[in-house]
Amino acid sequence: MPSQIHITVLYFASAKDATGRRRESIKLPESTTVRELLSKISSTHPRIINILNTMQIAVNYKVVGVDAILKEADEVALLPPVSGG
Repeated sequence: MPSQIHITVLYFASAKDATGRRRESIKLPESTTVRELLSKISSTHPRIINILNTMQIAVNYKVVGVDAILKEADEVALLPPVSGG
C-alpha cells in the first residue's frame, strides 16, 4: 500500500466561492501530481471545474505547473488570475 501524504489546500476569490471554504486538508497517495490533486478537488467540488483552468497554482508560495509532485505537508494555493490595475 503506498504511503499517504497530507496537504493543505487554500482557496481564494472565485475558488473560495465555488468550494464554500477557505482551506481544507486532503490526504493523497505519495507522489501525487498537482494535476491529480485538481482532479480530486473537481470531483469533490464540481462547481470549481469551470474556473480551474483560469487559476494559478502555488505550492509553498511558488507558482508551479500541473506536473509538479506534491510532498508531505505542502500548502497548495488556488489563486485567481492576476489582473492589472
